[in-house]
Order: sequence, then C-alpha cells, then structure tokens
Amino acid sequence: MQKLAITLVLFSVLFCACQSQPEKQILGKWKLDSAYYHYNQFGFSSDGWHQEEVYEFLPSGEARTRAQHSQVSNAFEVKGNQLSYFDEQGTLINTYEILAINRNHLVLRAEKEPLFKGGNQNRFEVRYFSRFD
Repeated sequence: MQKLAITLVLFSVLFCACQSQPEKQILGKWKLDSAYYHYNQFGFSSDGWHQEEVYEFLPSGEARTRAQHSQVSNAFEVKGNQLSYFDEQGTLINTYEILAINRNHLVLRAEKEPLFKGGNQNRFEVRYFSRFD
C-alpha cells in the first residue's frame, strides 16, 4: 500500500511538472521523430520514411517549419494544453492538443476531418518530437 501511495505521489509530481508552463517549454527547436495516424479502428505509424522536419518556436510567437530545404512561418499560440497555428491574416489553421511536454520530448494530437460522409468516424494524428537544439 505504501509503494502505491509513493508511486501515485511521484506520478502526480511528474504530471504537474510536465503541465507547468507549456508556453515556455515549447520554445526552441523540435525534430519530428514519428507520427501515428488513426482512422476509425485502423492505425499506422510512420518512422523514418518521412522527410526530416524541424519545428522552431520563437518567443515572438512565430513558428518556423523547415523540411527539404524550404521553410514556412506561422504565428502560434499556446493556451493551457492547446497549441494553435495561425496564417498571416490571423485565421486559425490548426489546433493541436499537447499530450506531453518536457525538456526533451513533445507529443501533439490533432483531430482530423473524416474522409467519408456519414457518422461514427474517428480520425486523429499524434506527432512525437525530440528536442533538436
């Protein structure tokens, strides 16, 4: 019983540490390591075949994405556990849920639109990053 209590306390501390100030923890460069794609009851993980993508989050609120000798810049905002990207006009492009963030790792989840008409569809993507700088 005592081991269980200690484990729960340690897990709670780690959870709170990971949740504290994601808007500051996200700053810096992150390399996309892999992604998991889920559609209804089917899943697929990509690892190693995708182009090398590096995401840089600047204190100014600018996010730079580099892949295959090109770069795209967008504004970003972190509120709670939500990471949002915006275009030049300030229109929301995409929102990710921050599942985990710490000094070395970042995990983001995004809901995706269904590919087919009809209900009962579940489509999402989870991206796994490691600190690059």
